[in-house]
Amino acid sequence: MIQQLANARNGFFLLSATAIFLSGCGQQSTTTPGPPAAKNVLVTKVRAADVPVQIHEFGRVVSPEAVNIQPQVSGRITEVHFVEGQEVKKGDLLFVIDPRPFQAQLEQSQAQLVSDSAQLALDQRNLERDEQIGTKHFVSEQQIDTDKANVDNFKGAVARDQASIDLAKLNLEYCYVRSPGNGRTGRRLVDPGNYVATGGSTLVNIQLQDPVYVDFNISENDLARLRENMNQGNPLKVEVIAPTQPDIAKAGKLSFFDNSVSTQAGTVLLRATIPNEDRYLWPGQYVNVTLTLQILKDALVVPSQTVQLGGKGTYLFVVKPDNTVEQRLVPSGVRYQDLVVVPQGVQAGETVVEGQIALANGTKVNPKEYPLPSPTPASGGLTGQDGQPNSPSGAQKESSIVKPSPAL
Repeated sequence: MIQQLANARNGFFLLSATAIFLSGCGQQSTTTPGPPAAKNVLVTKVRAADVPVQIHEFGRVVSPEAVNIQPQVSGRITEVHFVEGQEVKKGDLLFVIDPRPFQAQLEQSQAQLVSDSAQLALDQRNLERDEQIGTKHFVSEQQIDTDKANVDNFKGAVARDQASIDLAKLNLEYCYVRSPGNGRTGRRLVDPGNYVATGGSTLVNIQLQDPVYVDFNISENDLARLRENMNQGNPLKVEVIAPTQPDIAKAGKLSFFDNSVSTQAGTVLLRATIPNEDRYLWPGQYVNVTLTLQILKDALVVPSQTVQLGGKGTYLFVVKPDNTVEQRLVPSGVRYQDLVVVPQGVQAGETVVEGQIALANGTKVNPKEYPLPSPTPASGGLTGQDGQPNSPSGAQKESSIVKPSPAL
């Protein structure tokens, strides 16, 4: 009986397992994985523009004419005719040194001239008279020689008196200290009543502030590019920006570069001349300098984040008409603000991806337009194919630009 129950139970389990197996075999999968979803990317167009090739350095503002006013005669300061920080012109009276001693010297020299001139006239008459009498042997030849010597002596005395008068007049003129040129006065270093002497301390410093020089250095590696563009006749423009006001730039031109390379620093000194009518730039001031070597006409540009660096070099992704991307190796050229020149590998009007690295050839994308940055150009700077500057609307200060980012 027990054996029969055990056989019946085993048969039940076998039937249950067979039913479950057959049921599983009858079910087949009807779902298959779909295509991967398109990636959302920002895209922009490749366009042609005029791009400046620039060198960015640091510089200092220098006055073209900086003069230390020093006394030419010794004496006591009696008058001051300017205010510290005042704009003065050539010939303006600055100081008066007590002129009375020099006036007395002038009058003394003039009186001496009158006395010596009278004595010279007397000796000349004596010589003429003795020469007439000497023909009749009433005057010796020795006396005539003495008369000639007296005439020559007082001719020298008269000339010496005249030189003393000229010197006294010059010293008297030096008592009135005048500005040797146009400029702005600095701190006054002497007060009325102070005694000053020739070769002594400076009375005041005057510096010309319009125009101004900006001195800066470039690497000797950039010297060849500089000379090449100068030989080609390219106008070498310079723009300077004060760090405290990065939105305002002053434009000028390169006026000088040194005749040798510094052996210590490996740099070359350059100088730019900048108009400064509004006195915006100040001698001794630190500034950022941008030297424009040339303008690349109709260069192909894309935003700088579009170009990526990979194992084989720099590349970017181009969106094809079917919304798939193609990776292209491209050389990276000159940078200007947020843009980079792409000399080869793309054409104007093509759509490129903005800085996406998780892509591969053939990847499906869902592009969304991203506006190309439109920097405010420097003089002769970035413009589109139509020749119009890509600057934002609105008024802007004259000769002002947005500070450019460093170039490659």
